[in-house]
Amino acid sequence: YMFHGGTNFAYWSGADFKDQYKPVTTSYDYDAPLSEAGDPTEKLFAIRTVISKFQPLPVGPMPPATPKYAYGRVALRKYADLLDVLDVLCPSGPIQSQFPLTFEAIKQAHGFVVYRTQLPRDVLDPATLGAPPHSVCDRGYVMLRQEYQGTLERDGQTTLRVTGRAGDTLDVLLENMGRISFGANISDFKGLLGNLSLDSSPLSNWLIYPLAIDTAIQQGWPPADLPKSSRGGRAGPAFYTGTFETPGVAWDTFVKFPGWSKGQLWINGFNLGRYWPCHGPQQTLFVPGSVLHVGCPNNITVLELEGAPPTPSLLFLDQPLFNRTL
Repeated sequence: YMFHGGTNFAYWSGADFKDQYKPVTTSYDYDAPLSEAGDPTEKLFAIRTVISKFQPLPVGPMPPATPKYAYGRVALRKYADLLDVLDVLCPSGPIQSQFPLTFEAIKQAHGFVVYRTQLPRDVLDPATLGAPPHSVCDRGYVMLRQEYQGTLERDGQTTLRVTGRAGDTLDVLLENMGRISFGANISDFKGLLGNLSLDSSPLSNWLIYPLAIDTAIQQGWPPADLPKSSRGGRAGPAFYTGTFETPGVAWDTFVKFPGWSKGQLWINGFNLGRYWPCHGPQQTLFVPGSVLHVGCPNNITVLELEGAPPTPSLLFLDQPLFNRTL
């Protein structure tokens, strides 16, 4: 049904629902006759051959594929843990609420929200931090004392074992992975739809930070100077930055994420979408040449949600990689 493949840039991938929530990949190449990059494929030529048996084809040559360029490997460095830059990402400050509020209630259409509270008591022996079934929409990255503990999922893991002291800060970064776009479940609310509990005791007194990450990046954040003071670890949500220059041309390219886990990529302030290579099948993101600069550095910002590789870098290729087996 797709004649021309496309890309679900930014947060527009959406989701299906087939017995469980199924987020759509960033690429919508769809094995279409025209590829994600707008190039003719063997399928297009096969369709033309069939059509030619019944009616004349248009006069003139077929437009060629656009040129692609492998810009190679670009080293990145950690800029800051996400929790260390909440003042930049949520300049208006947090919303206070006795219990968690949904994205819709705080008018956050897409992206990410941080939910923050404190442990109400000492937890010297591991206790169960849990969420009601299907109440984490869609994925929650849990930090205690700003240390990454693990992930809660909409249709997956809903508990973690934690220890800590009364007053320790508990943060949950909630990711909206795309709304269900058709069917009976189309009212697809996002965020924490139910309260988290500690050994079945509900947690309360939340600070809720709606994050305006795209706004900050489009306004030139993070700066290209030295990284912000950071704890230096690679686990948990953090921003990584780097630059590269094009060799006099700004051609389409595809970026691969060797060793990365899951996150979001921006180049020159443009949100290219979600990467999730360990889940697959998509391994590269399409980067249109129109996003790139000639004659000045191209700024890369990566929000890695789970854990970056020991030597963080991106690899720019001249062809896509789609089909890693799940």
